[in-house]
Amino acid sequence: MECVNMSKAAWRQIEPLIEQELSRADIELVELQYRKENEEQFLRVFIDHESGVDLAMCTRATRLVKPLLDGEDLYYDHLEVSSPGIDRVLKKDRDFQRFAGERVIVKMKKAYEGPGKMSGILGVVTEGQIELETQQGITTIPREMVSIVRLHPDL
Repeated sequence: MECVNMSKAAWRQIEPLIEQELSRADIELVELQYRKENEEQFLRVFIDHESGVDLAMCTRATRLVKPLLDGEDLYYDHLEVSSPGIDRVLKKDRDFQRFAGERVIVKMKKAYEGPGKMSGILGVVTEGQIELETQQGITTIPREMVSIVRLHPDL
């Protein structure tokens, strides 16, 4: 169990290096996931670009990331590089700025006194709160009560 925790700490340390390397190639690191599934360790690297993500960009990102991982001798069974998808998770301040005015789904933590899930147009986001324009009007949600914010797929 202790080795797993040390390993996760190592992954958190390499994230800024991966982000920096991808940034040099004008590729945004959206999220790193390091998970065990069916007894195998997966490393998923979600990337984005203003013009979208295609197979060539995923290949380029893999070639940039793999030497960093191998150089640190970090363990994984499978490396996957892909787009975050149409229901992308918004985590960083730049995500909230970039997608202001877009439809989102906001899931709340259990302690939130109100609906557990809301959808609407993303408004102003500060360190302390998220504004969401719903059919009922503008709702201000404390950020510490938010579990996850995703783009609404608008299918």
